[in-house]
Amino acid sequence: MRTSREAERHERGRARRALGAVRSQVQPGSFPLLLGAAVLLYVVNGLAGETLAAATLERVARIGLACAGLYVLSANRTTLLLGIVVVALAFSLEARLWTVDPRLNRVLLDSLIGAFSLWILVVVLREVFRPATTERDAVVGALCGFLIILTVFTRAHGLLEALFPGSYHADGPALSERSNSALIALFQYFSTMTVTTVGFGDVVPVTPLARLTTGLEAIVGQLYLAVVIATLVGRVVARRQ
Repeated sequence: MRTSREAERHERGRARRALGAVRSQVQPGSFPLLLGAAVLLYVVNGLAGETLAAATLERVARIGLACAGLYVLSANRTTLLLGIVVVALAFSLEARLWTVDPRLNRVLLDSLIGAFSLWILVVVLREVFRPATTERDAVVGALCGFLIILTVFTRAHGLLEALFPGSYHADGPALSERSNSALIALFQYFSTMTVTTVGFGDVVPVTPLARLTTGLEAIVGQLYLAVVIATLVGRVVARRQ
């Protein structure tokens, strides 16, 4: 009886040590994986391909980013399980497994992906600003944060257009006539132009709420760059002294 209990305790101890080893590599060790997945999805979304091959590549990129995001959250069992639920629900909506109105489906999908991306952003920035984080990991994490901000606002613009059609005006066909891939590509482009304060003017927010969101994105983009760069430079100077 004692031998059985000792063996059970030994197995539990081994499991805890294994879990601890994994957690020690999750944050910020998972940032390169997250950055690679985010860059791939950004490129795939920007191409907005309508072919079967493009749709397959886009799905693979989304799965890769979702797995990378879950890896970031895996340091805590509760957050990991909650993240799995959110990701599973988002993919089920994307696959149209629920018999809901297409417009409502877009609203739910943009809301879930936007919220999940914002959650990942908070976790990443927490590690970027942690003093114990190495310079390399902080830089990679900062790049991840910038791309995640683009994703959050891409979905925010899409959500506004789904809730209030006509919130944005763009050259070409009406937004209501475009596919989901085309809308994501358009709002990702618009989000990039806004957060970098370039603004070519080919996509224009029309309603007050859309303009408010666009202005907020421009402010967030500039503050993010200023705060992150100042933090990284200050960390390098402090360590060299």
